[in-house]
Amino acid sequence: MSWLALPAIALVVAITLTASPDNSFIAAQQSELQFSSPSSLLTQVLASQDELASWEALIQAGNASQTLQSGIKSYTVFAPVNIAIQVAIAKSAVTCQSDFFLDQQCESMLQLLNSTSLPQLVQNHIVEGRWWSANFTDGTLLSTVGGGVLQIGQDSDGNVVIGNATIIATNVGAANGVIHVIDKFPLVNAAVNTSMVAALETAGDFGPFDDAKRSIVATNITQVLIPYYQQNRAVVGLPDGGLSNPMPLLFDPTLGHKPIDSNLGQFSYPTLGNVTRPSNDTDIAYMTVLGLAALIKTKQISSVELTRIFQQRLRRYDPILECVITFTDELAQEQAEAADALLANGTYLGPLHGIPYGLKDLMAVPGYLTTWGAASFESQYLSQPAHVYTKLRQAGAVLVAKLATGEMAYDDVWFDGFTKNPWNIAEGSSGSSAGPAAAVAAGLVPFALGTETGGSITYPANTCGVTAHRPSFGLVGRSNIMSLAESLDKVGPFARSAADAVLVLDSIRGRDPADFSSFDSHMEDPFTLNIQDLTVGYLPQTPDTATEAFASLGVTLEPVTMNYTAPADAIYNIILNVEAAAHFDHWQRAHLDDENVRQDLWPQALRNARVIPAVEYIQANRARSVLIQQVQAFFTGNSIDAFIGPPTNELSMGNVVGLPEAVIPVSFTPVSPSSPRQQPTSLGIYAPPNQDSKVLALAIAYQSMTSAHLMRPPIDEVESNILDECLQYSRCGRPEKYNSSQAVDTAYIAESG
Repeated sequence: MSWLALPAIALVVAITLTASPDNSFIAAQQSELQFSSPSSLLTQVLASQDELASWEALIQAGNASQTLQSGIKSYTVFAPVNIAIQVAIAKSAVTCQSDFFLDQQCESMLQLLNSTSLPQLVQNHIVEGRWWSANFTDGTLLSTVGGGVLQIGQDSDGNVVIGNATIIATNVGAANGVIHVIDKFPLVNAAVNTSMVAALETAGDFGPFDDAKRSIVATNITQVLIPYYQQNRAVVGLPDGGLSNPMPLLFDPTLGHKPIDSNLGQFSYPTLGNVTRPSNDTDIAYMTVLGLAALIKTKQISSVELTRIFQQRLRRYDPILECVITFTDELAQEQAEAADALLANGTYLGPLHGIPYGLKDLMAVPGYLTTWGAASFESQYLSQPAHVYTKLRQAGAVLVAKLATGEMAYDDVWFDGFTKNPWNIAEGSSGSSAGPAAAVAAGLVPFALGTETGGSITYPANTCGVTAHRPSFGLVGRSNIMSLAESLDKVGPFARSAADAVLVLDSIRGRDPADFSSFDSHMEDPFTLNIQDLTVGYLPQTPDTATEAFASLGVTLEPVTMNYTAPADAIYNIILNVEAAAHFDHWQRAHLDDENVRQDLWPQALRNARVIPAVEYIQANRARSVLIQQVQAFFTGNSIDAFIGPPTNELSMGNVVGLPEAVIPVSFTPVSPSSPRQQPTSLGIYAPPNQDSKVLALAIAYQSMTSAHLMRPPIDEVESNILDECLQYSRCGRPEKYNSSQAVDTAYIAESG
């Protein structure tokens, strides 16, 4: 090597690597290192040594140079010599990744340089701060820039070791840090030791083990479990969002009594007579699906014209509500024209024939973006259609927009906006079915589909004062829809009325061949079910207007109090977070969680999920069975067919057990005496799993004698100061990103992670 003239003291180190076939390195010839002035930056010091040339190349390829050139912070680098990197590759001691799941052993330096795992690997050799050897004591723990933990120790010869490596040159100074040269690559994360296992005992609430047992566990973590994890991820790691490879362990809320019946039953849709087209488009927009169906069938309006009315309303009010992610204008025009052509030829497909609608943007539509509301997926196109979209297309419905969802199905904030409540635009619509709830409430679509895992239909329905139905688990197929937690996810409608929700449900229910949890089930007709044969419990805090209305309808009412003791919230949160973390494993490992707007939601929750032991996930599911039995006993013990109460008080229990729920508005209260803005009050109607007909029949009956569901939000009357207010996460006048009607070329659509 070439020697450098040094203005300061030079350090010469002789290095001999002992040969042993069982070691992770091979014999090396004696090498000499001479380091440049401490006034040089870390990158300059590293680049000046031929014996560290491979490490310098890895730093460049791993995008760590900018960090090490910082003049503000200092860093400590544990730099492996060339021969150590060569040995690691030769002995298959370092893993390369062509993606964040496709793990394989590195076979060449070139493969390592191109590995997507390289940045993490390099960063785990760098520690913030200037750590001289004098700072090292046996057991010192250092946190790496990459998030690892390295432990300092001593070997039997008194040499300083870090992780699995021996430090062979210490205290090489630089202007912004210090370098220690090591003889192994990569550094083993020394957090996998007896101290780490002891910490896991506390975090996982098990043990305590003695140190001998902890040592065996630590060894098995690195040598057995981590390779198992990597092998499994290589099979099912992609795509994100649970689009494929569902669990074979299927949730059954009936505990073995699922009412599978290929005879689905047929609903006797009511026919509205003497329906006359209103004189203005606003009145048309607030008609029920049944009313619009009558206009279509009698040819008082065409699907093309009706579609245009709703497209114009979407464009007019979306800048206020921020409820649309993508307009589907070309597709809507095509589907509306097809509906009109069928009717002209004498073919009428049913009450959804020619009716515009919207989909929550978790549901795939070929040729259009499916963003899941998150920046990580804002350019994602999926080639296979959601099962429910296919069913609605077969029913003749017309898709006019893909509506906003909170990021990855959480709340009402998404990558390009904050969806507002049409009744009070000073607040969010709640979520995550934020767009469907807001759009239906504001008369921008007659109906829309949303999803619920733990409240994403019921919350926004309650907030926006709109009718919605959370179906029983498994009643509606979910294929090609982003999955958050596959044992909790449901798909259901938002609509102007409960009768409309029934029409939509009838079109989408039944077995989905690609969703193993879905099934065919006979449903009693909600339009003909005699509610006077039902006994309905009512919970404390049920609105008096609701109990009075049902009593006047001849329903037998009984006061009840929920009496289950299983911890519904704990069960729900453990199951949700573990299943969601599995569905977004790649997303998290690729650090795409850093792109979410709300860093306090999924990014934190799914990091927490990493430390939930598998045993506790199983225990939560066993507790789920106990809860199911306790809720069954609640219905039978009180001799009730259904119960009513506040719509969001039993969210964890309802979703864990798989209960159907209808949410209907019952009243509206001004937010202040001088404001036109209103606060909705809603009612939840619940029944045992697969008894959806009862909740829907009760909702239909209630709405037959009340009019709250037909109220219109004061979106045109909002105070100017409220309209001008820029709420956090809102666009605040910034042009929206994706109100494009352009479809993509479907000849080539790549599935996106």
